[in-house]
Amino acid sequence: MLFTRLPEKKYLLGIDMGESFCQISYLNTRRLTAGMDPHTFSYILGREEFDIPSAAFEDPATGTWVFGSEALERAAAYGREPVTHLLEAVVRAEEESFGGSRQAGGQIVFQASPSLEEELLLGFLRYCMTLLSTEITAEEIEAVTFTTAVMDRRTAAVLQRTAEVLFPGLLKVAFEEHLKSFYHYVLTQDEEQRRQSVLLLDGSSDTELVLSILSFNKKTRPIVCFPGERRVSIPADAEAKEKDRILYAAVKELMQEYEFSAAYLTGKVMGGGWMKDSLNLIVRGRRAFQGDTLYSKGAADSTMAACGLTAKTDKYFYLSRDALRCNIGMQCLKKGRTVYQALLDAGAEWYDAAAQIDILLEDGDEIVLSETSVDRGNQREIAVKLENMPKRPSRTTRLRIRLRMTAADRLLIEAEDLGFGEIFPSSGMKWKQEIVIS
Repeated sequence: MLFTRLPEKKYLLGIDMGESFCQISYLNTRRLTAGMDPHTFSYILGREEFDIPSAAFEDPATGTWVFGSEALERAAAYGREPVTHLLEAVVRAEEESFGGSRQAGGQIVFQASPSLEEELLLGFLRYCMTLLSTEITAEEIEAVTFTTAVMDRRTAAVLQRTAEVLFPGLLKVAFEEHLKSFYHYVLTQDEEQRRQSVLLLDGSSDTELVLSILSFNKKTRPIVCFPGERRVSIPADAEAKEKDRILYAAVKELMQEYEFSAAYLTGKVMGGGWMKDSLNLIVRGRRAFQGDTLYSKGAADSTMAACGLTAKTDKYFYLSRDALRCNIGMQCLKKGRTVYQALLDAGAEWYDAAAQIDILLEDGDEIVLSETSVDRGNQREIAVKLENMPKRPSRTTRLRIRLRMTAADRLLIEAEDLGFGEIFPSSGMKWKQEIVIS
């Protein structure tokens, strides 16, 4: 009998789902060294062709779908347009099907069977993994992080379903926005780059430049990173000098608000030599870098951090633009001791932040929550009065408390009287209050 040794799981992937391409970077956990840069996969041997075109085309001669550069070539040969922007097409189709808001239990509801758009997205990503198999097999993959320009609940749900088919049984799959992937990339660079804020200029669009900022509050422990973003419109007919002037003015304005110790440039528009004055401004007194693999590499670095293979992430805390900026909890009595019960954790996306707890009311007619800001360390108590609460002896009123965020700075608190068994039946009373949090 022959025994075949199964491949060892050792690769950490970062998959950048750009608007018009897919890019894959990876790390080998058996060869990790400090400051190691992830390797970006090139789908053409011997060349730096990192961006796998996000395209699909049904060959009219065979009725089969082809993907990537082959889809572009066959579509051109037939004089037809390929299907592009495959991830965006799935998300848009589902928004149209459900009006963008249909939910059950707070979760997005999807179709029972995959749509054509979703089948094409899955087919394209299978095609990408087939290309990658010349270097890595699916059985060797330990964890994956997907990154996109915008990662919301619906986009993450689409990618989650796709990942379940692509990587069956793989538990370590995560989803994040481009800016968070860039943050993880910056964390792997030398400390000097994080001495002050870090600037990222993204020229992925022909009509808009995105200027992103990572600023760090080093007075907190862990150090809190605040991402920010400015968008600058570029006229479609703008000549090189006008584009340079627009970018120069935008960067100059940012530099009046932030001090930057490093700057990064990425995207096709940043090439071509049109940046003269603006580039001189960007590189003056700071280190500057240019490259088009930042997001996939950052996603691979993020995967490494999620697997506990780097210590730097313990020293930093990323507070995304949609994140809850404080910890919410309450003091509870357990086995005769007063302990803190965490309910909502800072860093969670506000639209996913929710909690439920049943408590016995000690006495009185109010519940008290604790709010602790992670960026300033401020603490305050949030008291919610339960008007017309039935009078009962101490610890004979059971309450069900539900918390959920209705916006990044608004907390909805709901309480329901559950009574105390047959001794004190539930009054059926409910209370609701919305609080503005820091």
